[in-house]
Amino acid sequence: MGKHRTNEPDRFDPNAAVRTEVPRQFRKDTKNIITVPAQIVLMGNDGYTNQLASLGEASPTMSAGTFVRSGLTEQQEQLSVIYRECSIAKRIIDMPSEDMTRAWYTLSSAQVDETDLNNLKALEARHIIKQELTNSIRWARLYGGSIAIMIIEGEEERMDRPLNLNAVRPGAFKGVLVADLTQGVTPSMELEEDLDDPDYGLPEFYEVNMEMGEMRSAKIHHSRVLRFTGRELPHTETIRNSYWGASELEHPMDEIRRYLSTCENIAQLMFQANLITLKIANFGSDLAYGTDRLKEKVERTVQQENRMRTSYGVQILGAEDSMENHSYSFSGVADVKESFMIDVAGAAEIPATKLFGRSPQGMNATGEEDLRNYYDMIAQQQERLLRPALEKLLPVMAMSCWGFVPDDLKINFNPVMTKSPEETARISKDNADEIIALLNSEIITREEARAELARRGKILGNWGNII
Repeated sequence: MGKHRTNEPDRFDPNAAVRTEVPRQFRKDTKNIITVPAQIVLMGNDGYTNQLASLGEASPTMSAGTFVRSGLTEQQEQLSVIYRECSIAKRIIDMPSEDMTRAWYTLSSAQVDETDLNNLKALEARHIIKQELTNSIRWARLYGGSIAIMIIEGEEERMDRPLNLNAVRPGAFKGVLVADLTQGVTPSMELEEDLDDPDYGLPEFYEVNMEMGEMRSAKIHHSRVLRFTGRELPHTETIRNSYWGASELEHPMDEIRRYLSTCENIAQLMFQANLITLKIANFGSDLAYGTDRLKEKVERTVQQENRMRTSYGVQILGAEDSMENHSYSFSGVADVKESFMIDVAGAAEIPATKLFGRSPQGMNATGEEDLRNYYDMIAQQQERLLRPALEKLLPVMAMSCWGFVPDDLKINFNPVMTKSPEETARISKDNADEIIALLNSEIITREEARAELARRGKILGNWGNII
């Protein structure tokens, strides 16, 4: 029988050569063959490692670690304890939530007058909408998600159906009801399939287990729900987390633990700031080989000597005994604590001057740039969390208050970072000089100049008499 041939070699020969033929279009001589050593082809790697030198993946150093899932977001009871007991964690949750709604918003529309806007503001104040939305954002940051259910009179039996905005009667809006993930808010497996719906791809219904008047459990359509999420996750992680986000404490928790451990150790050092060493002859041998009676005698003697020193300020010692005083130096401890504070502030994305209530450090330091970056982040969070909620809530309030929804209703968030009087005066002067220069150059008319001054003055809060 002939020898059976396969594509697999009988054995691997490291000295064998791989014959690689160059394509015809790239060579002139069709007989030219390039040979490449096999080991060069087979040993190509993306990373470098050397077990003998402990380099690369073989490194045994402590820094060669990896990341594991903390699962803190799923531990809702633990999150509640951390929020209640840890002042730093509470600040990380509360500060951005309150800053997002602190300056609030203004509405503008050519179809409604100032009286109508004031009536809407009165409806909002009557149902403490600002505080309710602040709390909803707060619990979303803590637990990863929360909802605010719009309560509309006459719609109690239709909570599982899409909200018909035109069916909202005047005076029917009765506020919002906030529910976080600890209150049994369960998204449905059905997802919104309408591409024009702002909640496309998100749960269509929310099962809520809580007291709602006479209802204990309710299935609520997403059109009646203001949805808030915590820190955004990748899509697969979002699905795994039932379409909620992650707790904002999950990200900085390691830095918080290190900071608290450092503070605890520094506090313990206070008790060791002044150590007294008492040398007693034969003390070690008496404890090691002496009888129980002798040990009790030695312990009683030390206690009496310590009490006499405390009471009279005089230490009485035996002829062969001695005492030494050791003071601990705290140099560098403040710098260590400072570095951990910066780590916590960086992980929380809140300036250390605001998070810890401390003054800026360094010459000519004002902390203004850090605060500006922080308030830019707050503005981004307003667009991500607050604007979608208000764009769903305000039309319902408008129908309840005015009976219609203006086509040009516009929401403008007021600046969170307030300007000092000096800065406001400087900006006002620059604006006035710019408009006057355009007027003198005859680029704009006097009417256009007055209109532009009035527009900019409304933003700055000055030139109120210019119409």
